[in-house]
Amino acid sequence: MIEIAAAVCLIANPARCKEVSLTFEAEAITTFSCMMYGQGELAKWAEEHPNWRINRWSCRPAGRVAKI
Repeated sequence: MIEIAAAVCLIANPARCKEVSLTFEAEAITTFSCMMYGQGELAKWAEEHPNWRINRWSCRPAGRVAKI
């Protein structure tokens, strides 16, 4: 499994940030395809969370904890 790890911050309070993870469970998803299609998935997330701004993101194996 691959996941998108994104650092997001509140628009009204940029000092309040958190990390969110979006997981792809399909077997055929690779880190490369995650990088190719990740922006689209993040755009969907951003539409559902209009008060948050995505600062940065990366793809990684699911379950791996790392600061981005």
